[in-house]
Amino acid sequence: MNYQSLTPHDATGLLSLVGLVVLFIGLLFLIRRTQKKRLQQAQAAPAAAAKPFPQNLEARLQILPDSGEQRQERLAQLRQAYADWQSAYWLRGLDGATEFLRGQTTKRGLRYQISATSLVQGLAMLIQTQMAEKGDDSRAGFEHLLACLLSRPAQDFPALSSWLFMPDLPTSPRLQSDLHAEAWILSALLAAERQWGSLERFDLNQVLAERARALPDALRNESEEDSAVFSPFLYRIIARGFPDPIWHSRADADWKVLVPRLRVGKGLPARQEALSLLQIGLEGILQPDGDFPQWSDLAFARLKRALASLGELDGEVEEGFSRLASFCCCVPLAAADKNGAEAEGLWSRLVQAQAARQDALGASLRLLTMMMLAETFWLGESEAPVTQEV
Repeated sequence: MNYQSLTPHDATGLLSLVGLVVLFIGLLFLIRRTQKKRLQQAQAAPAAAAKPFPQNLEARLQILPDSGEQRQERLAQLRQAYADWQSAYWLRGLDGATEFLRGQTTKRGLRYQISATSLVQGLAMLIQTQMAEKGDDSRAGFEHLLACLLSRPAQDFPALSSWLFMPDLPTSPRLQSDLHAEAWILSALLAAERQWGSLERFDLNQVLAERARALPDALRNESEEDSAVFSPFLYRIIARGFPDPIWHSRADADWKVLVPRLRVGKGLPARQEALSLLQIGLEGILQPDGDFPQWSDLAFARLKRALASLGELDGEVEEGFSRLASFCCCVPLAAADKNGAEAEGLWSRLVQAQAARQDALGASLRLLTMMMLAETFWLGESEAPVTQEV
């Protein structure tokens, strides 16, 4: 090009080209800086675990045969199930600072929309506290899960979380809270306090206080006739840190609603009944001398009808609640029944079970149940001394 004969039009074109190059370089710089910032957010400092996995509880019930070799094999299977669960369902949010467990995926126009629920998110947070080992990144994972919940406030009580949200969208519709999920979330936060003492990104005491104030208010706002999950296990744990008459009164009201269902139900139970049986089973294993005897006869009778001719675990009991999820809710109660199914058979069934790709709830309940049978699950156990297992 002859620069002496450069016309105004040529000069304008050259300046536009230079501007595009500068803009491209600027965009690359911003992308690089954003990626670096997200990487720094994801790389939290390892935390010391007060109750590192696996815990060997002094008051163990020896639900499964307890030879050293057998127990080590089960712990290896549990670790593998945990790794598979993370690989299959755990995703990072668009901001790089939140994480969630994928739920249902639906096609909307030209793209696929992922949804997640506060219940699965709460279970995942609890699992992190139970599987934490010394110097690992379990606390960072817990905080990423918590960040996702905090960024999706509920419509009715903003201190709680929307029961369903779209984690791959910048904004998600604000829906009502799931109060049973909130009980799991609050229990997971209390477990985190016992496990790590504090969090790095959040003021754990403040988060606990805000949710512990909001949940009783939300429960009081519900009518006692409303259908709810009977949650004595979670309410007992929460009452240790946040005493309130609502925990006992709500459990009594929910039990009255549950009783007719337990008397007539057949086959694997649907969502609310199954989640209630899970609570009763957890109490039966971890606090058998508490209120469990007053529920056990009716619960065991329902369990017998649930496990009769069980068959395969594929498919759903009701929309959004798989047969695997229902079966997992029954397992702790079956383990607490001295005249029930052999625990080794239950363990084998859980190890062989494969959750569907979009069944994060069933996969999470499977992992939780495996921890319970392996007796590494310490949430809700008495404050007896524990020793770390080598």
